[in-house]
Amino acid sequence: MQLQHQNIVIIGAGVSGLALAGALHRHGAHCQVYEAEDQLWSLGGGLIIPPNSVKVLERLGLDSVLKVRGVELQEMRIYDASGRLLYARSQQDVAGQHGHALLGLAREDLHRALAEYLPAGTVQTGHRLTGLENHFHEAVARFHNGRQVRADLLVAADGRNSRVRELLYPETRLVPTGDVAYRGVTSQRPAGDLDSTFSEFWGPGRRFTCFRMAENLTYWHAPVRQSPGAPALSKAELLRAFEDFPPAVLDLIAATDQAEITALPIQDISPLPEWWSRRTVLIGDAAHATSPNLGQGAAQALADAEALATWLVTAPDRLTALESYQQQREGTANAATATARAFGEMGQARGVMRFARNLALSINPELARRRIEAFYGDPVS
Repeated sequence: MQLQHQNIVIIGAGVSGLALAGALHRHGAHCQVYEAEDQLWSLGGGLIIPPNSVKVLERLGLDSVLKVRGVELQEMRIYDASGRLLYARSQQDVAGQHGHALLGLAREDLHRALAEYLPAGTVQTGHRLTGLENHFHEAVARFHNGRQVRADLLVAADGRNSRVRELLYPETRLVPTGDVAYRGVTSQRPAGDLDSTFSEFWGPGRRFTCFRMAENLTYWHAPVRQSPGAPALSKAELLRAFEDFPPAVLDLIAATDQAEITALPIQDISPLPEWWSRRTVLIGDAAHATSPNLGQGAAQALADAEALATWLVTAPDRLTALESYQQQREGTANAATATARAFGEMGQARGVMRFARNLALSINPELARRRIEAFYGDPVS
């Protein structure tokens, strides 16, 4: 395709939207990104950056943020809620096999790096999508401020609660996992060996994950099984919910200001039969929203951005590009969603299932490793 003559509009300035804009910019294409929020840096928290994410960012020439701001983790560990070690994996071994170790990174740092790569004026904030016309010859986006934008191709990168997906496929619904994710950021570093590890604690109906994402900034993520519609837990209630976990877990929660704790129901999406229609295409969580249990959400979004940009450049026409993009990405992305849900259920198993899980991991740690590293990419030769 001759991208220089195409008007490409991207809805959403998250990881997938900004990465796609950067990839298209490298190919000399014109694109505009429209973000609903008034400020670009509205998202907080941390990201775990697995080897497959690093490789995509390297190919896009956007990996400098990892070298400057990323925290290279030395080990991944999974503990039972009692503190018993169930699984450990040296990240030096992961780097030897897959080329890179796990990195901790502030989500805002990645957003900022992706946005700063773009020409000034590429991202327009304060544009909440309210309507979409998806014709054979063009797409038309309408925003709450009265603005109307026409596009040769409209890309929905507007996340798991995608307004574009809702308008395009109104029958599609997000599927709750039954968990609410409590997330916090604190200046306190994890205690002892946890300071240099990606650590998970698995308890019945609850999990706790933590890692450093900057020199003195720790991110933690705590899914709790809750009834639909139940009120969010306060910090004091969270401390009671995790009172049987090791002191290091309670210390991080206690050190986090209430204002820095957020609650988000965890949802994913059943596989969509079509990721594109006429002049509109979905990428990232808009196409395959996943739970955060594998740390693959941003990774799969980055892979989408790279794949779509590549096909738009190399395919002879738009239809071939969109068909090829979905064929390349849907199997892996949908598998990541299914594996993340299963991994989360395994981590919060109760009763006999919890005992059987712990026994199985003690006998064969490969059960966990194969799931965790399934999407890291081919081993380094």
